[in-house]
Amino acid sequence: MSFANIYGHHQQITMLQKAMARKRVGHSYIFSGLAAIGKKTLALEFARALNCENAGIRQDACGSCPSCRKMTRGNHPDIHVLEAQTQFIRIADIRGIQDQMTFRPLEGRKRVFIIDDADKMNEQAANALLKTLEEPSADNLLILVTARPFWLPQTILSRCLHVRFNPLPAETVARFLTDQKGMDPAGAPALASLSGGSIGRALEMDSEDMIAFRARLSNLLRSAGIGEPMNRLVLASFLGQDKKRLQQGLSILHTYFRDALVYRETARASMVINADDLPAVESLAGRLKGSQMLHNIAVLENSRQSLDMNVNKSLTLEAMAFKLHL
Repeated sequence: MSFANIYGHHQQITMLQKAMARKRVGHSYIFSGLAAIGKKTLALEFARALNCENAGIRQDACGSCPSCRKMTRGNHPDIHVLEAQTQFIRIADIRGIQDQMTFRPLEGRKRVFIIDDADKMNEQAANALLKTLEEPSADNLLILVTARPFWLPQTILSRCLHVRFNPLPAETVARFLTDQKGMDPAGAPALASLSGGSIGRALEMDSEDMIAFRARLSNLLRSAGIGEPMNRLVLASFLGQDKKRLQQGLSILHTYFRDALVYRETARASMVINADDLPAVESLAGRLKGSQMLHNIAVLENSRQSLDMNVNKSLTLEAMAFKLHL
């Protein structure tokens, strides 16, 4: 694999390659952006290119040298990915990184540590990492990957180079689905639009179960708007208790209110994500004001953030359902 095989993020790739060419690679980076958008994939590719024996003037991995082959097999001794084994990344995990940083890389030019979901560090772990950032080592590189940079302490944010990732264009996601997953070109654009610019989310939603889930959610959204309070509780209950499915449901609801707002202002079906369910979008656009739809989007985002903090799911969803303008 090389940078050329990554879908999208051309601006971020160019920035990293320029840093390599000028030999001005930082000692610590934060890769932030939408979940499952390719941040960790690019971090791994950056690590591969930094240690490739044939990177040369291309500033890219060759894919065939011993270092690249070890990266492909996942057993390169100088590339480490740290992920939370429990709810938090703990101080012992960070101290493990610090211990390894006292030595030179075993084989490569750089020892790279990628901390996935870095916002899950508890306070003690974050403080320990800060000490490492204050005393950087030329042989080591830290990359913090997060969808929630606002949860990281300001002291850490200020000591890292920040690389922000935008949602991918729907055409890019659709191209990935057809090229890499063999999806029917006729169906890929709709799924790509629904993904919100995330390849990972598109892959999760590519199932009959998820299609049925969205259809049921659309029906409940329409029912909740007829003025019967119990319908709002049914909507909240349908989202369930499974955290992953719940977040997917909130994302889908977000796209409907976004679509309704766009359709109300432009009347252009081509700009609607849920184009295959246009009657539901038209219904929302016809009965809600623009300010009400913006309010709903904010309510959904606040509920999503609250659920990330492991509050009571049922109470949060019920409160959300009664705050929405439907």
